[in-house]
Amino acid sequence: MLAQVKKLSGGDLPGRFGAWWSGRDYAAPEAVEGGGDAAAPAKPPVDDKPAAKPVAVEAEPEAVTENSEDVAAAAAAPVKSPSRGQALNGAAIRIRALETLWGEGRLAPGSFSLDTKLVDAAVELANGPGDIGFIGADGALLNVFAGQSGRQALVSEWRSDCVEHLAAAALQAIVTTGEVDRPRGFIDGSLPAVISVEAFAFADHKAGMVGRVHRALDPGGRWVFLDTTRKTKKTPPEAFASAWAEPQLATSEEIEELLLLAGFKTVRKVSANALLLAAARQGYANLAQVLEDAASNGLTGREGALFLQELAWEAQSWRARSRAIEGGALDVNIWVADKTVQSGPLLIALDRLVGADDAGAADALFDRA
Repeated sequence: MLAQVKKLSGGDLPGRFGAWWSGRDYAAPEAVEGGGDAAAPAKPPVDDKPAAKPVAVEAEPEAVTENSEDVAAAAAAPVKSPSRGQALNGAAIRIRALETLWGEGRLAPGSFSLDTKLVDAAVELANGPGDIGFIGADGALLNVFAGQSGRQALVSEWRSDCVEHLAAAALQAIVTTGEVDRPRGFIDGSLPAVISVEAFAFADHKAGMVGRVHRALDPGGRWVFLDTTRKTKKTPPEAFASAWAEPQLATSEEIEELLLLAGFKTVRKVSANALLLAAARQGYANLAQVLEDAASNGLTGREGALFLQELAWEAQSWRARSRAIEGGALDVNIWVADKTVQSGPLLIALDRLVGADDAGAADALFDRA
């Protein structure tokens, strides 16, 4: 299978992917023997991808390697490839594919810098005892929290396929199965802070979710959340084709109104667009290496085909989402809602987008494309 992928890409996966990602025609490097195909791979129609839970789709192993754009999108970042010892169910393969693309413990683009800002903002006012609640977190965020705080993490997880995974990925957290708009495991008035990721984006009953979080917080409690909002009347469906559920995006104005009506006294937000786009770019910059790593770890047969298919769906979906963010159709913010009156700007510095160890890998792919 690796040989088929290399053949389709002409041996220049970084160049082809860089052209695809930037929307340019692919030009084969002059030094490549045999010429290579200078035409950019044709993009498959968006409607061919499932709107939600793509793991349920069955595919023959050859299906993933017949479209060179899918191959370019599927060559995801170098963390871990599926091993023979892992269960061959769709959920396990999907989670492994997401971690391969975005980094160990991550189910979406993210970074230590972004996680740290969420945690720092959450515990800023938490002077007394109490656990911290989480909704929609991934293992990386939970482990950053465990490394920076001695408090207990109470996790309400609405993605059923992720419950067992999170319990294993974050051993110090208490994971409870809940719904995104009905978080469980939170005692009323007990939490100094709650951190959530994309809860508003997928909650159907947003007012109910806001009310439950407000009740769970203590009198000085704070809700810190990273969320995507829409600036247009319609959510671009292709930007969420690989999501865990159908998106239910609201506008920033609608979220702020819900928070104030629930009783939060101060609502502030700061843009996280640049941080999220940098994290996505970093993940994509590692795509060329993953096929080599996957082949050396026994990525073959139906398991390998589904693994690459998951990578393709995720990469294409996030490419569309990144374009929507860059074009102003979508907006990503870090929100801070307090039950007490606060003044002044948020102490969240978003000036450091990528560190010295990140920038080189990110530039290497796109500079040569």
